[in-house]
Amino acid sequence: VSILLADIDHFKKINDIHGHAAGDDVLREFGRRLRENIRPIDLACRYGGEEFVVIMPETNQSLAQAAGERIRRLVGEMPFAIGRGDLLNVTMSGGVATVIAPDDGVDALIKRADEALYRAKSNGRNTIEIENMGVG
Repeated sequence: VSILLADIDHFKKINDIHGHAAGDDVLREFGRRLRENIRPIDLACRYGGEEFVVIMPETNQSLAQAAGERIRRLVGEMPFAIGRGDLLNVTMSGGVATVIAPDDGVDALIKRADEALYRAKSNGRNTIEIENMGVG
């Protein structure tokens, strides 16, 4: 099992500049793009605020990273409609983590994905980072 923790880049700025209704439009469209671009066995859900998690069963780290990159490109390649037809370019950053031991818990998996997401944001955003395997 692998997970992708995805975060909409500069979401606060979207709300501040365009308003919360536009932010809601972005969240809905982001969720739609996620749902339409994952496998039937995957599960995408809002994790909090502007963060989403995609749970990918039967997926190793390499495949999860490729899925994250594909989703990142699909988010950024076409502007999001907000309000009354205005268009807004949106990007996302993501962190990927994979179960590495039979006793690997959900909290540890999310923590590693969150650390990878933080690196993606620190490295300029609009990128996917993978966890540091074996680094604690």
